[in-house]
Amino acid sequence: MAEKFDKYYEYFSKSSRSRGIRAGRLINLGIVKINLGDSSIGIGFRRSGKTLASGIIEGENVNIKDPPNDVKAVKGKYVYVEGGDLDVVEGKEITLVNVRIRKVIGKRITMTNSYAESIEAEESKLMNTNASLAVVNRGTFINCNIDTLEYKESYKVINTMVKNIRQVDDYG
Repeated sequence: MAEKFDKYYEYFSKSSRSRGIRAGRLINLGIVKINLGDSSIGIGFRRSGKTLASGIIEGENVNIKDPPNDVKAVKGKYVYVEGGDLDVVEGKEITLVNVRIRKVIGKRITMTNSYAESIEAEESKLMNTNASLAVVNRGTFINCNIDTLEYKESYKVINTMVKNIRQVDDYG
């Protein structure tokens, strides 16, 4: 670990000098930024993806922490959202933490400490999440409250309250 740090420190201090910045003041390791000037460490996610004028963030890999209020939809292949109030999230693999959302559509959905009106997924894993409607092929629900669960293949509940459970066939 120390060897990697030395490698990054050397790289960033050399690149800082070439740009006319005082050498070795900030080391940016992606999620972790180390500021040697005031001895602080910052941990956070950068917003990635392209923001469209209509309040939609779109991209292949979208990572957002606390999206602005004007962003209401996120679309991407791999989506990670932490915090916020959204209308729609669509993607192949979606991870939502502390999010209030109207509709989530994806192949694999993982939600923690969130609320959703509607979830549509092939595979879902919900932890400490409330949902009005969950439509899944396979799902695992831990410490959740779900009004209506519709499943095709299987589901597993642990310490979860489900009001209505219905198995649906492939024909709707």
